[in-house]
Amino acid sequence: MGGECKPKIGLLGLMLELYDKSNPELRPEQEEFAGQLVGKLGEAMEVSYPGIVNTRAGVDAAMAAFEVADVDLVVVVHFSYSPSLIAIAALMDCRKPLVLFNTQRKRGIDESFCVKDVIQNHGMHGQQDLANVLVRNGRDFGVVTGYWQDEETLDELAEWAQAAVAAKRMRRAEVGLIGYPFQDMGDFGVDETAFMTQVGPHVQHIGLDELAEAMAEAADAELTEIVAYDREHFEVTEELTEAEHTESARSEWALRKVVADRGLDAVAIHYEVLGADPRFTALPFTAVTKLITEGVGFGGEGDITSASCVTAMHYLTGLSTFTEMFCMDFSGGTVLMSHFAEGNLKFAAARPRMVRREGWVGSGGVSSSLAFDFTPGPVTMVNLTIGAGGKAKLIATTAQIQDYALPDGMTPHCRLKPDCDLRMFLDAYLYHGGSHHVALVEDDRLSLLEKFAGLMGLELTVI
Repeated sequence: MGGECKPKIGLLGLMLELYDKSNPELRPEQEEFAGQLVGKLGEAMEVSYPGIVNTRAGVDAAMAAFEVADVDLVVVVHFSYSPSLIAIAALMDCRKPLVLFNTQRKRGIDESFCVKDVIQNHGMHGQQDLANVLVRNGRDFGVVTGYWQDEETLDELAEWAQAAVAAKRMRRAEVGLIGYPFQDMGDFGVDETAFMTQVGPHVQHIGLDELAEAMAEAADAELTEIVAYDREHFEVTEELTEAEHTESARSEWALRKVVADRGLDAVAIHYEVLGADPRFTALPFTAVTKLITEGVGFGGEGDITSASCVTAMHYLTGLSTFTEMFCMDFSGGTVLMSHFAEGNLKFAAARPRMVRREGWVGSGGVSSSLAFDFTPGPVTMVNLTIGAGGKAKLIATTAQIQDYALPDGMTPHCRLKPDCDLRMFLDAYLYHGGSHHVALVEDDRLSLLEKFAGLMGLELTVI
């Protein structure tokens, strides 16, 4: 999953207060079950559990503890029926994502099932009571129904927690825009205020002076270290001279400094802006690919929406890359995916080549750049864009990366075969207003993406 730590959940265990009098043995029995449940959930998540509560005051205290613990997600389990009104006020006040975990102690009703089992396994109508009241009050929530020891059930709950972590991190994300967006490229034009409100990232506008000053600060020893690393890890073309390689290392050192100094989660760069300024002797093509590999989002041509998308997918899945659809293959039902120079090295099918590039489309000095084809396998393609009425939305599809290397290819690239008919996919992508920069993540992650979109309040269109 994305991130280094386990997601942290608050487990709100509910019961009926009346049982403390009528069935005093029930709470200790269910606390025993709760301990088993916490242990099971703790295999994938960090669990904050204050004990079973059955009063408004108890719920308030539990929710206050979750705030102090800064949990990512609140999970509600009914250990018996519990009336909704003891919890609704606290849940309405809570800004954490909420999931109703509709489970019970016993897997099923077998020949040994008895009256005691009935009293220990009747939380489902408490969930129904609570869900009804949440819906009435417009409070969003997720639902996981299933037996608490089943892998499928636990995986689904873990996905909710994973999505909650990604959503939380996006609300705190910082995206650096270096220079300005590509002139007249309208599909990623954005109202930054609305974007921050809807999606989360705050945009920092970074002047070229800051990057140029950082380039001037780079020490020779640090540049030598970068060059040595490149020669160890990449197939460096003979055409790239030592001086040219060193200047590209300088641009890498400078960009890394700006990213670190600014605390950036992503960068959006239009290379033409740098190429037109003589202070930039090389463009940071290699630097961007390395940063994407390390989890920093990227948007080409100054696209903060795609930079945010790559970042979100990294937070969500732990591995993402930036690319775009370049050429259609009607014969094979595929699309050539590529951009000018960027990609995640963890997608590389073989040892990447470091090639010599003559700047960016007629501007900028000679620069090193990494070229490789992608490892074949299943992926999910995700687009974050702005739709009608200025609403941010997601568009996604599943696909297969095929075994393919573009002869003499100078970029990170792949041939992508959508899981649906190519023409149907491309028609739908246009009809839904997909923009021309996308993120790729490994495997079919639609279930996880749906949960993330729901927690973010973003419309998701699956093609």
